[in-house]
Amino acid sequence: MNKETYLRVLRGRLAYRLTTEEVEDIINYYTEYFEDAGPDREQSVIEELGSPERLAQQILGERRQEGLAPVPGAAGQIPPRYAPEAAEKLPVWAGVLILVLAAIFAGPVAGSLAFGLGLGGVICGAVGVAVAIAAVANLSLAGALFQVGGGLIAAAVGILLVLGAVAIVWGVVKFVGWFWKSCVEGGV
Repeated sequence: MNKETYLRVLRGRLAYRLTTEEVEDIINYYTEYFEDAGPDREQSVIEELGSPERLAQQILGERRQEGLAPVPGAAGQIPPRYAPEAAEKLPVWAGVLILVLAAIFAGPVAGSLAFGLGLGGVICGAVGVAVAIAAVANLSLAGALFQVGGGLIAAAVGILLVLGAVAIVWGVVKFVGWFWKSCVEGGV
């Protein structure tokens, strides 16, 4: 979640219960709070404040403690389009179950692709380097240049295959992290 999303959700949670002026004052306060912290500390400010839903409840709770009456007609207001409802988060057991099922069905495919590309890349790279080295020792100049070029091309293809395997592993790790954060922990 970034600063804009955080403030948008906070605004949506307050819009039904406070006047427009109060909501704008609160949003301006937290916008300045983020700006004072700087863009480098945006995530730490979000962690410090907690979820926007919790912050909105805290603000509304303080309003109730101060004895301020609710805004007349606020419950009948139409929700603003810029304030989406926060998605329900999955229970932890459901997230774990989905990840286990994905590992059972998609894991072998991703694993075999990564292993196949990685092993193929290592073999192709090793053969390419061996061909290039052997060509220098055994052939005439023209033949050696031709064979060295082919060996180097094979080595380059091997490197690309290994990078493909690394990309698959990296993508799987990022997807699992994204899934856990967005669906189980409820953040975006």
